[in-house]
Amino acid sequence: MTGMGNYDALVRRMERGIAAWGAVGTVGAWVGWDGLAALGVGTGAVAAWANFRWLERVFSRPTPARAGMLGVRLAVLGGVGYVMLKIFAVSPVAFLVGLLTAVMAAMSETVYQLIYARNS
Repeated sequence: MTGMGNYDALVRRMERGIAAWGAVGTVGAWVGWDGLAALGVGTGAVAAWANFRWLERVFSRPTPARAGMLGVRLAVLGGVGYVMLKIFAVSPVAFLVGLLTAVMAAMSETVYQLIYARNS
């Protein structure tokens, strides 16, 4: 697999990684704390996934309209964060843990790439 095939596979692995780490974090928050913490982690993970998808679309096929939507994207994500923290009284730490699922997915992808490069 070469060229865009590798890139598309990487994007799919990142999306699955964000979803997997989000699910693990949500279940862990539910078991370890309560439903509100699980809601915070889950919502943060969904926001991280949406942010990743939007950024991937903007930078893989850039157009002026997509670049202009970056500000709208930040406003939407900020609005979701505000609603979760102020209206639903979700813990900021739980929401931040959900947002960090993208970082965990990137770290997992790094390990995958290191192992894959060694075996190929």
